[in-house]
Amino acid sequence: MGLQITNCCFCIPLKAGVIIISLFMLFNGLLLTVAEVLSFKLYMQDKGLKEVSNEHSIAVTFEIIMIAIDAFYTLGAAFGLCAVIFSYRMLKLYSTFGFIVAGIQFLFSISAIVSSIVYRCAEGENSYVCNKMNSYRLPYKIVVGICSILLTVYFSLVISAYARRKKEKEVAAVRYLNESSDQTNHNFV
Repeated sequence: MGLQITNCCFCIPLKAGVIIISLFMLFNGLLLTVAEVLSFKLYMQDKGLKEVSNEHSIAVTFEIIMIAIDAFYTLGAAFGLCAVIFSYRMLKLYSTFGFIVAGIQFLFSISAIVSSIVYRCAEGENSYVCNKMNSYRLPYKIVVGICSILLTVYFSLVISAYARRKKEKEVAAVRYLNESSDQTNHNFV
C-alpha cells in the first residue's frame, strides 16, 4: 500500500502532530498577514509614490493578492484546528487544503529561486557589490525554498494520514454498531 505515516516527526502521535502543525500554520499565517498589511500600509503612505504608475499598480495588486493568500492560509489553519476536534469529513477538507497550500508553496518557492537566478543588478558603481551579494543569497534562497517545499508536503501528508486513520476508526465504529444486535441506538456515531 505504500508508506504509512503513523507518527508526526517519528515520535509525536498523529493527532498531537496535526494540532501542532495547525498551530504552527495559524501563527505563521497571522504573522505573514500582519506583515503584508503593514507593508501595504507603508507602501501606500510613501510620499514618492503618489502618482499612479504602472509599477505602482503592479506593486499594489501584488500586495493585495499576497494579503488575500495569507488570510486564506490563516483561515485554513484555524479551520484545521476545528477539524481535528470534529468529523472525518472536515479533516478530509483540511487535508485538501494542506495539499493546496503545498502546491502554492511549491510555486512561490520555485518562482523565488528563478527570480533570484534571473535578477541582475543595475549597471553602475555598486553593481559589483550588488551582484556579489546576490551570489551569496542564491544558495540560501535555494536551500530555504527546497526545505519549505519538503516541510509543507510532509505536513500535508501527516494531515492526510490522520484524516485517513480517523475515517477508518469511524467506519469501524459504524460497522460495529450495525453488526451488534445488542445495540438499540444505531445512530450513535
